[in-house]
Amino acid sequence: MLWAAATLVALVALYFGSRTLIGERDASVAPNPTFNLIIAAPRPDEAMTVLPAKQNETVTLRIRSDRAGEVHVHGYDQNVVVAAGSEVVLTFVAKDSGIYPIHLHERANPADPESPIVHRQLAVLEVKAQ
Repeated sequence: MLWAAATLVALVALYFGSRTLIGERDASVAPNPTFNLIIAAPRPDEAMTVLPAKQNETVTLRIRSDRAGEVHVHGYDQNVVVAAGSEVVLTFVAKDSGIYPIHLHERANPADPESPIVHRQLAVLEVKAQ
Protein backbone atom coordinates (compact mmCIF):
# COMPACT_ATOMS: atom_id res chain seq x y z
CA MET A 1 0.00 0.00 0.00
CA LEU A 2 2.88 2.36 0.78
CA TRP A 3 4.34 1.83 -2.73
CA ALA A 4 0.98 2.81 -4.26
CA ALA A 5 0.92 6.07 -2.31
CA ALA A 6 4.54 6.83 -3.24
CA THR A 7 3.82 6.10 -6.91
CA LEU A 8 0.78 8.40 -6.86
CA VAL A 9 2.80 11.22 -5.27
CA ALA A 10 5.56 10.78 -7.88
CA LEU A 11 3.06 10.83 -10.78
CA VAL A 12 1.33 13.96 -9.46
CA ALA A 13 4.69 15.70 -9.00
CA LEU A 14 5.74 14.69 -12.51
CA TYR A 15 2.46 15.96 -14.01
CA PHE A 16 2.54 19.34 -12.28
CA GLY A 17 6.29 19.71 -12.65
CA SER A 18 6.23 19.27 -16.42
CA ARG A 19 3.00 21.12 -17.24
CA THR A 20 3.39 24.47 -18.99
CA LEU A 21 0.83 26.96 -17.76
CA ILE A 22 -0.76 29.68 -19.82
CA GLY A 23 1.09 32.86 -19.05
CA GLU A 24 3.97 31.18 -17.25
CA ARG A 25 6.91 33.59 -17.10
CA ASP A 26 10.22 32.08 -18.15
CA ALA A 27 12.58 33.02 -15.30
CA SER A 28 15.66 31.97 -17.27
CA VAL A 29 15.24 35.06 -19.46
CA ALA A 30 15.99 38.23 -17.52
CA PRO A 31 15.20 41.05 -17.21
CA ASN A 32 12.80 41.12 -20.17
CA PRO A 33 9.77 38.85 -19.73
CA THR A 34 9.02 35.86 -21.91
CA PHE A 35 5.59 34.25 -21.55
CA ASN A 36 4.41 30.87 -22.82
CA LEU A 37 0.85 30.96 -24.18
CA ILE A 38 -0.81 27.67 -25.06
CA ILE A 39 -4.01 27.98 -27.08
CA ALA A 40 -6.18 24.93 -26.50
CA ALA A 41 -9.78 24.12 -25.65
CA PRO A 42 -10.68 26.31 -22.66
CA ARG A 43 -11.61 24.78 -19.33
CA PRO A 44 -14.79 26.08 -17.66
CA ASP A 45 -12.90 27.03 -14.45
CA GLU A 46 -10.07 28.79 -16.30
CA ALA A 47 -9.39 32.27 -14.91
CA MET A 48 -8.07 35.14 -17.00
CA THR A 49 -4.28 35.19 -16.98
CA VAL A 50 -2.49 38.47 -16.31
CA LEU A 51 0.96 38.82 -17.87
CA PRO A 52 2.96 41.37 -15.85
CA ALA A 53 5.56 43.60 -17.51
CA LYS A 54 7.24 46.93 -16.88
CA GLN A 55 7.19 49.91 -19.19
CA ASN A 56 9.99 49.82 -21.81
CA GLU A 57 10.67 46.10 -21.31
CA THR A 58 10.87 43.88 -24.37
CA VAL A 59 8.00 41.39 -24.05
CA THR A 60 8.18 38.03 -25.81
CA LEU A 61 5.12 35.81 -26.27
CA ARG A 62 5.95 32.21 -27.20
CA ILE A 63 2.63 30.91 -28.58
CA ARG A 64 1.59 27.30 -29.26
CA SER A 65 -1.83 26.69 -30.73
CA ASP A 66 -4.14 23.79 -31.51
CA ARG A 67 -6.06 26.00 -33.98
CA ALA A 68 -5.35 28.51 -36.73
CA GLY A 69 -5.86 32.23 -36.25
CA GLU A 70 -4.18 35.51 -35.49
CA VAL A 71 -2.98 36.47 -32.02
CA HIS A 72 -3.45 40.20 -31.47
CA VAL A 73 -2.23 42.43 -28.62
CA HIS A 74 -4.80 45.23 -28.57
CA GLY A 75 -3.50 48.72 -27.86
CA TYR A 76 -0.07 47.83 -29.20
CA ASP A 77 -1.44 46.65 -32.56
CA GLN A 78 0.97 43.73 -32.51
CA ASN A 79 -0.16 40.52 -34.19
CA VAL A 80 1.12 37.22 -35.48
CA VAL A 81 -0.54 34.51 -37.56
CA VAL A 82 -0.46 31.06 -36.01
CA ALA A 83 -1.25 27.79 -37.78
CA ALA A 84 -2.91 24.86 -36.04
CA GLY A 85 -0.31 22.71 -34.30
CA SER A 86 2.46 25.29 -34.63
CA GLU A 87 4.52 27.57 -32.42
CA VAL A 88 5.28 31.25 -33.15
CA VAL A 89 7.02 34.06 -31.30
CA LEU A 90 5.86 37.67 -30.98
CA THR A 91 8.29 40.22 -29.52
CA PHE A 92 7.68 43.93 -28.94
CA VAL A 93 8.62 46.78 -26.60
CA ALA A 94 5.99 47.63 -23.97
CA LYS A 95 6.27 51.41 -24.36
CA ASP A 96 2.95 52.39 -22.77
CA SER A 97 1.66 51.45 -19.33
CA GLY A 98 -1.84 50.07 -18.98
CA ILE A 99 -3.85 46.89 -19.42
CA TYR A 100 -4.01 45.38 -22.91
CA PRO A 101 -6.15 42.38 -23.95
CA ILE A 102 -4.55 39.60 -25.96
CA HIS A 103 -7.02 37.89 -28.31
CA LEU A 104 -7.05 35.03 -30.76
CA HIS A 105 -8.97 36.02 -33.90
CA GLU A 106 -10.23 32.83 -35.54
CA ARG A 107 -12.97 31.69 -37.90
CA ALA A 108 -16.16 30.47 -36.20
CA ASN A 109 -16.00 27.50 -38.59
CA PRO A 110 -12.37 26.87 -39.61
CA ALA A 111 -13.53 24.78 -42.60
CA ASP A 112 -15.48 27.75 -44.02
CA PRO A 113 -13.30 30.72 -45.05
CA GLU A 114 -16.45 32.87 -45.23
CA SER A 115 -17.54 32.20 -41.63
CA PRO A 116 -17.38 35.15 -39.23
CA ILE A 117 -14.24 35.90 -37.25
CA VAL A 118 -14.61 35.45 -33.50
CA HIS A 119 -12.41 36.90 -30.76
CA ARG A 120 -11.24 34.69 -27.91
CA GLN A 121 -9.52 36.47 -25.05
CA LEU A 122 -6.36 34.61 -24.08
CA ALA A 123 -4.85 36.89 -21.44
CA VAL A 124 -4.21 40.50 -20.56
CA LEU A 125 -0.86 42.24 -20.61
CA GLU A 126 -0.46 44.55 -17.61
CA VAL A 127 2.34 47.05 -18.19
CA LYS A 128 3.31 49.00 -15.09
CA ALA A 129 4.98 52.42 -15.32
CA GLN A 130 8.63 52.53 -14.26
